[in-house]
Amino acid sequence: MSTPWKRTAVIGLVGGTALVAFAGNAAAVAPSEQSLHDTPDSVEKGTEVALSGTLTGLRDRPVSDQRVALERRAGDGGWQTVDTATTGDDGTVTFRRTPQRTAEWRVTYDGSTFLDPSASPPQRVDVRLPPPPPPPPKPARPEQSAKPSGKQIVDVAASHAGKPYAYGATGPQRFDCSGFAQFVHRQVGIQLPRTSSAQHRAVRPVANHAKVAGDLVFFHQGGSVYHVGIYAGGNHVWAAPESGDVVRKQRIWTDTYYTGRAW
Repeated sequence: MSTPWKRTAVIGLVGGTALVAFAGNAAAVAPSEQSLHDTPDSVEKGTEVALSGTLTGLRDRPVSDQRVALERRAGDGGWQTVDTATTGDDGTVTFRRTPQRTAEWRVTYDGSTFLDPSASPPQRVDVRLPPPPPPPPKPARPEQSAKPSGKQIVDVAASHAGKPYAYGATGPQRFDCSGFAQFVHRQVGIQLPRTSSAQHRAVRPVANHAKVAGDLVFFHQGGSVYHVGIYAGGNHVWAAPESGDVVRKQRIWTDTYYTGRAW
């Protein structure tokens, strides 16, 4: 009586990992080998992966047209069959899955009259959560216009030279002194009150000796402001002086004045 084949299942890992042998019975006459290869170590949750296995028999020949099963084991639980498929002519089979949690996977073969059953070594696939979405972009801040300079104020004032004085006029064709100062500052984005006395109270005081072009010069008598001009440098101001006159550069004729800066 001849000695029957010992049933074994050789389990091979990718990259040369050692094979595992399984005990069998005397019904089959040849071992089989079931492998699971090209399995990723880690995937992002919701990503489809391909789990491919190859069934071989004697002399590593592929075994076709055999039913194999894909099994999964999560945590401390047992193995569960999640899918089955038939090997192709080259002995391979591919399962496409979308893992939702970390688990071990293997491909098993139940054997046949001539082949022992076998199972591939378990392959662990870690499932990681996708990275959080980037925060929404911050709304663009409105561009802030550059702070006006004294030179800009003087340039606007000079551009209106020759326009006639008119009491109570605020431009753009006629001006009185405070209407002129208010209009010029508005052109560079600065809001001033209407009257010269209110303008004096609204601006930042500057020492007379520290005044620069673009500052406001407030002429007063007994502390009461009666006229305003825009300092042009060289002891001159741009102003709308009085009835019958026009916007022009005039010399500062007195030391009785205050200086203020609105820019």
